[in-house]
Amino acid sequence: MKLMIVGAGVIGTLVGWALSDAGFDVVHFVRPGRMLKYQEGTWIDVLDKRKGHKAQYTEKYSLKSVESVSQSNGFNFVIVPVKHYQLEDTLRQIVPALENANYLLLTQNWKGSREIDTLLSPSRYLFGDIKAGGGFRDGKLVSTIKAIDLGQVNNRHEECLGTAIDLFRSADFKVTVQENILHYLWVQYAINGGLWPILVRAGSFKSAISDRKLGDLGYFSVKECLKVVAHRGVDLKKYPDAQMYSGTSFLSRRLAGIILKYMFTHDEYVKRNSVHALSDPKEIKTFYSDIVTTGRELGIDMPIMNGFMQDINDLVSLR
Repeated sequence: MKLMIVGAGVIGTLVGWALSDAGFDVVHFVRPGRMLKYQEGTWIDVLDKRKGHKAQYTEKYSLKSVESVSQSNGFNFVIVPVKHYQLEDTLRQIVPALENANYLLLTQNWKGSREIDTLLSPSRYLFGDIKAGGGFRDGKLVSTIKAIDLGQVNNRHEECLGTAIDLFRSADFKVTVQENILHYLWVQYAINGGLWPILVRAGSFKSAISDRKLGDLGYFSVKECLKVVAHRGVDLKKYPDAQMYSGTSFLSRRLAGIILKYMFTHDEYVKRNSVHALSDPKEIKTFYSDIVTTGRELGIDMPIMNGFMQDINDLVSLR
């Protein structure tokens, strides 16, 4: 099988490295003029949570890249690790050139699949949420890698889903197939969308987790965002990540705060994943606007989230 990965950013590089190491033929599709940058490869310092792998090590990933694609390249599976607001434009660029391939969309989602279905047959794509991340530091990708959640819209089980499961299991990822991948992604979207404004106001993780008052605001802002998700028909009880925000008592807030503080202070996996959490103001603004707008349309009162509007606008204007 010949795999193409769109780009060579953090996630694209990590996925390419892991699948290449597992014996697959991986090629990265990069912007014109970027091939030269990757000729010498990329150094990766990885905290590896996959079963049977060394816990931490550093090595060079000798990635292969191309600057143009066509059916003649022979790619039959394409992995698209892009920001969700870039997805449709990316698909418009590559789908006509690779009309016979299947696609794994490693991206977030809030607006459903209607627009994607106009570009790509629902039988030929699936969504994925990979538990991996990091950032480039002094020419090295300091990163983590662990597991992946996969699923097709409307609980489909087409060939592309089976292919993705086999790919990532072959590379020793823990694979979880979500019954309703959009609902799963919306829950992740809501949690991230509710926590980002706290981080924006605090300016750093260290400041955010040390401010108890701000922590309480974060707890309630996530609850507001999850309420929006619930009004969209999502059963929050099915998603463990949402359960931490299900309580209303002082004890619930304190427990959530203690867990988050421990994770971002002592858990190296979480710390590496969150190192560039404020690096993309457009992504933060998109999350915030999507959730608040949907909440308004559904008639949901969101005083905590609305109170962060100026913080979000200031972040975008400063960048």
